[in-house]
Parts: sequence; C-alpha cells; structure tokens
Amino acid sequence: MPAAEITHNEPALDSGKLMRMRSYLDTASFREVIAEFETGIRQRLLNLEALDLTPSQIDAICHDLINFSGTLGLCELASAAEQLREHARRQARADLVSAQVAMRPVGDRAVATLQNYMEALLDE
Repeated sequence: MPAAEITHNEPALDSGKLMRMRSYLDTASFREVIAEFETGIRQRLLNLEALDLTPSQIDAICHDLINFSGTLGLCELASAAEQLREHARRQARADLVSAQVAMRPVGDRAVATLQNYMEALLDE
C-alpha cells in the first residue's frame, strides 16, 4: 500500500500515522477509534456549513479538524483547515466564506480516503 495518496498537489493521506496507531491497538479497537474520528470529522464539516458562524466558532471547528486530521495523517484536510482558520483569524469575510464552502469536498475526499485505507488494511 502506498505511503501517501496524492490529490490536488497535496498528499491526502500519510498512512504512517495510521500504521503507527494500528501497531498498538487490536483490530476491534482500531476500527472503533477510526470510526469515532470519522464521526467527529463529519460533524465538524456539517457544523462548517452554517455560513453565519463567527470567526471564533470557525477557529474552534478548524482546531478540531486540524487535530483529528493530524492524528490520522489526513494532510489535505489539515492544510485546508489551517487555511480556513487563518482566514477566520484575519476576519477576511470573502475569503472566509469561500474557504468555508471549499471545506466540504476536501473533507469528503479525506473521509473517502480514510475509508478506502481502512477497507484495504482490514481486508489484508
């Protein structure tokens, strides 16, 4: 399995982080942990769809997404969340809304990449 899947000039997944986590958890625990992270990512993405969020609310959501994606090795999602957080901190409203809307497809790709990885790993 490749160490990274490339999308939009950025690796979507650094599988080394997942492999490291997998090395110290049994299969059932690993699946459960990954499912919890996936649920958390999906919830934060849904929360971001509310376009009337304050910059501090966006900052908090991005903080969670950066932590989740960093733990899982979801590089593209971490980068997009960092960019969105920066727009929120600068309170650049036009850039903020555009980056906020762009998060959904990035998040969907991240979740799909994670699911594909898990299916391939657990089929071995």
